[in-house]
Amino acid sequence: MKILRYIISILLVCNIPGVILLNFGDSMGSVFSYLTLSLLIFFYAINEKHALPWPFIIFALLYYVISGLVYVPDEKYYYIDFIKYVIIIVCGAELARRTTVKELLVLFIIAVSSILINAIFFPMDYGRYSGFFLDPNAAGFACLIGVILTFSIKKDKWKYISLLFFTFCGALTFSRTFILLWVIIILISTFQNRKNVSIFVAGFLAIFLLLSISSTLSLNTDRLNLLDSAFGEGKIDSSVNNDSRTETWSNYYDLIFDSPIVGNGYESFKSDNIYEVGVHNNYLRVIGESGIIPFLIFVGIYFYMLFKSFKTFRTKPYECLLAIGLVIVGLTNHNFDTIHHVTFVSIWLYLRVIENETEEIDHLKNQG
Repeated sequence: MKILRYIISILLVCNIPGVILLNFGDSMGSVFSYLTLSLLIFFYAINEKHALPWPFIIFALLYYVISGLVYVPDEKYYYIDFIKYVIIIVCGAELARRTTVKELLVLFIIAVSSILINAIFFPMDYGRYSGFFLDPNAAGFACLIGVILTFSIKKDKWKYISLLFFTFCGALTFSRTFILLWVIIILISTFQNRKNVSIFVAGFLAIFLLLSISSTLSLNTDRLNLLDSAFGEGKIDSSVNNDSRTETWSNYYDLIFDSPIVGNGYESFKSDNIYEVGVHNNYLRVIGESGIIPFLIFVGIYFYMLFKSFKTFRTKPYECLLAIGLVIVGLTNHNFDTIHHVTFVSIWLYLRVIENETEEIDHLKNQG
């Protein structure tokens, strides 16, 4: 049973269907996509059932139904995306429930290793690497998840080795979101343990290592200069900052106010549908496509996990840090339904928060 669980986890979190689709075409990509979903359903069917993650399910149903009633660009893919997302939530919850924090860490080590392999053995002119994730920003957040999960490691030696690994791979994505969130996460972690300030050393080592071997790798020149300017004498190319997220969001504000109750329809806030660039904000996408009710549920899910995880910050800092990362990353991308490692980790964290609350209630009852 463990082997089946590991296979499904790798297929889902490492985006194997997406990799197959890119390299071998639509037919093979569809085969692996349906294989992953079929294995998830099979895993769910043969295992003991637990309480469903109802907030995620209610959100999914309301989002797809409301946005679908307003506007659908392609009915076939709308129904496929709808069914796929619900399967991942319902069946993936049983998979996440049985995944320990150690197993989740190993899973992300495997997934993130693909970024390093991509940079060393499959260099690209673009110079930003993403491995299995196919998108540097999605890859950057996977690295951030890895950084956060290292706080579950007890031995300092392995903690710092893991931090150096995830930070270096994250730097290879040249994701500004990764760098910003990395600093925020480490700063917050110092409130849990002052010794965590030494983690900045691992971050600087990773950056210096990247700069020292930059001549041997094909890296994005503009973003490399951005790093070099902070640690050396490089000059920043102003074009790096031209794609401001706040400017992108502002393009969509009028559309949100025009239809705040039911939104503008499914995928209307993604790339090429209204503007050349999508909204790059999950919160704005949800309210802009399906209206205020799914938006409130979506926001409520993540803020519930954030506030509840504060209670275990001292004993399980990775849960609170993960909640913070998930809340902030929602401000930088609009793919909550297709970046499966984010969905899986979100459900995993939600189940841990519920588990902690149940244990606290049982403890109070026993004391009474």
